[in-house]
Amino acid sequence: MGLAVVFKFPPDGAILLIGPPLSGSKEMLFSYVAAALADKRGVTFVTTDAAPEELKRELVGRKIFFGTQIRFIDCYSPLAEESAPDSPGVKRVSGPLAFNELSVAISEAEREFAADGKKHALVFNSLSTLLMYSNAEAVGRFAQVIVAKAKKTGGALFTIEQGMHDEKTIVMMEHLMDAVVEARAEAGRVLVRARGIPGCEDWAPL
Repeated sequence: MGLAVVFKFPPDGAILLIGPPLSGSKEMLFSYVAAALADKRGVTFVTTDAAPEELKRELVGRKIFFGTQIRFIDCYSPLAEESAPDSPGVKRVSGPLAFNELSVAISEAEREFAADGKKHALVFNSLSTLLMYSNAEAVGRFAQVIVAKAKKTGGALFTIEQGMHDEKTIVMMEHLMDAVVEARAEAGRVLVRARGIPGCEDWAPL
């Protein structure tokens, strides 16, 4: 069952996706991307823990064909390869602590989509990486600004790893969002449920 069938997302809403490693949250993330593309929205994909080239291969492997409709902002590759250059559809920033660079890159992607008359969704994977490098209050302030922008341009999905952060940090991030979606793996299936989306409070297969 596809994500768009399981959930009717709030228009232009900000969503926090929480799940432990190998919980199926990645499947849900890619389903969100597919749903945005099917809705004729572009996608700005901020990646902190995988290279865009890897994500592109995975998208195609899942039969999610995106052409020029996804713009990647890469916080990951510069950590492993200092000279990693920008490429078509890919903007590199110097790392997950470069909040100003990251904000500017997101704004540039917004302007590019707006010039084409497109709404677009922001996918931010993941807040956990930012929290590894910076304190929760700084990440929360940064996320608040990004959430406010994204809600005006087509919505957003942020991911965070369950079990890596204290309850206060999770509550702070949840407070910024319109809905919180949880994912878990069980008996070979991915199950999801949501707070903030009516009728989706119970676990259901993705």
